[in-house]
Amino acid sequence: MLTALMAFAGINETKAQVPSIPRKTKKTQRTNRSSNVVWGTQYDWLSTRYVTYDDIRNMDRGQIRVLKNSIYARHGRYFKDAQLREYFNSLSWYSAIYDEIPAREFNKFESYNISFLHKYE
Repeated sequence: MLTALMAFAGINETKAQVPSIPRKTKKTQRTNRSSNVVWGTQYDWLSTRYVTYDDIRNMDRGQIRVLKNSIYARHGRYFKDAQLREYFNSLSWYSAIYDEIPAREFNKFESYNISFLHKYE
């Protein structure tokens, strides 16, 4: 998974890795929390805490772009950008459902993290 992310971002394995929480052993599932957000991915932490500069200081722009867009992907956003679409389509948990996702669908952590990551993308 991380290797695919790094390949997408155009970096080699010797560079900094994407911070993630341990993967859950339960099968990925959707919940009824405000939207059909996917849980059980390496990106869950983006919905449960604020991203800090320390989380991304060793990342390149491509990695940050994937982190930011993973928030949208977990909510089921369809990506018009071919690279993002190809990357997220390669993940078993991803399912494109929506062209746009209203801001009200994101929790406070996701909203903040989207804005924060956008500054460094």
